[in-house]
Amino acid sequence: MFSYGKQIAGIALGVSLLGSAAAEAAVPQDALVVGGIEYGASESYVRSVYGAPREVETKFDSIYAGGQCVEWEYGSDFDIVFVNDMVRRVEIGARNGIQTKDGIAVGSNVNALVAAYGQPDAIRGDKYIYYADGDASTGFSFEIENGRVDEIDMGVIR
Repeated sequence: MFSYGKQIAGIALGVSLLGSAAAEAAVPQDALVVGGIEYGASESYVRSVYGAPREVETKFDSIYAGGQCVEWEYGSDFDIVFVNDMVRRVEIGARNGIQTKDGIAVGSNVNALVAAYGQPDAIRGDKYIYYADGDASTGFSFEIENGRVDEIDMGVIR
């Protein structure tokens, strides 16, 4: 027969183990790469890979330090957001051949996504969210429609 103290200790241990597993990062920081562009890459590096953008917009968004960002639009639903000359977000919303470092692209099956990154750290509506190194402010957000990746956002999590 177990005493109540042992039962409570066992429950507390189980909860703490579950809590620590949930807090572990599903994605290492160096996996934050889309189309060969790393989180934090410079504007000059992006230009050397993709050339001049089709359109450049300065935007104001309170999520970024100073509230200002610059968005480069390359067409085919491929946009890159910079803050202080560094990539802070890459957005892909079409089947354009651009994929993550681990081979996930718009159109990939959700099972391939989970095989590549594991179970998401969070699910918000139709978005599977993977935090980088346990930091809830950066990582990947994959929008899922009909069992397939419909949109990929890498960088700052909104």
